[in-house]
Amino acid sequence: MWKNKHVIAAMIIAPLLAIISYFAVDSFVAETPHKAKPGEQVKLVEKPNCRYTSGECELKNGEFELRITGQWQDEVNLRLVVESQHSLDGVIASHVIHPENQGQPINLRPLGENGKQWSLTIINPNINQDRLRLAASANKAVYYGDAGLVFINYETAFNNDFREE
Repeated sequence: MWKNKHVIAAMIIAPLLAIISYFAVDSFVAETPHKAKPGEQVKLVEKPNCRYTSGECELKNGEFELRITGQWQDEVNLRLVVESQHSLDGVIASHVIHPENQGQPINLRPLGENGKQWSLTIINPNINQDRLRLAASANKAVYYGDAGLVFINYETAFNNDFREE
């Protein structure tokens, strides 16, 4: 088998053709990213850190990203802070207790003048079941997303806070 030059040539060329075809198909099929147009509604995707006790949650679509952190002010009041790299025109959120109930939309308050940080206080959330529905406006486009509140408490297996390192 190894004496046949056609088999040897095929074993060398086949992997090269596979790699070339992989990148060629990706370039033909891949969707090209585009900026949000004014009036457009863009869905934000919940990143994996929203699904476990990471201390923060990120909602993202392309270059637009919202970072949500939570801090307990006392036993029942949870303060959520929404941060963005882009200046936001406004942010509204809804604390959803039951999936059938949409919750009442609440306007977040800006922290500072630049519109990059917004704040909301939620009373007595069940962080294992409740969800947060969020809509932010930037450059006349609306970005919306949904995240569970599991991420609020930062917990590790080692009981150490690795965020400071």
